[in-house]
Amino acid sequence: MGDSLSVRRFPEDNKKLPTDNQKALAEESERITRTREKLEKRLNEQDENLTEKNLDEQIVKIQDQIARQAELRVFVRKGSLSLFDNNQNPAKSSTRVAKFAERVLNAKTFIQPQKDKAKSLKDRTIAAQ
Repeated sequence: MGDSLSVRRFPEDNKKLPTDNQKALAEESERITRTREKLEKRLNEQDENLTEKNLDEQIVKIQDQIARQAELRVFVRKGSLSLFDNNQNPAKSSTRVAKFAERVLNAKTFIQPQKDKAKSLKDRTIAAQ
């Protein structure tokens, strides 16, 4: 939980010396030192509370809460739900995309497919603008 903070979990990481291409590290103020110590203490307490027993208790609590709310659950009778259906039901195009596609199709330089001729590159022509 505290990993997103700029506090290191190991004190030796905070006392690294700068390399030649870095500026020297400034000394910490008292306020920063106290805050860092508080955060380190909080992280250590969280690490101590993270045990197999506590995790098992939380699992049981979550399962009990799910069981208590089972009667309020709404069942979906439709087919299966999925986040991505391989574009079987694609979203509608926006008006901006539709206008752009229409402009491309109506452009004089756009190559229209020729149904009666072979689909080779030598049979295609591009109209000059």
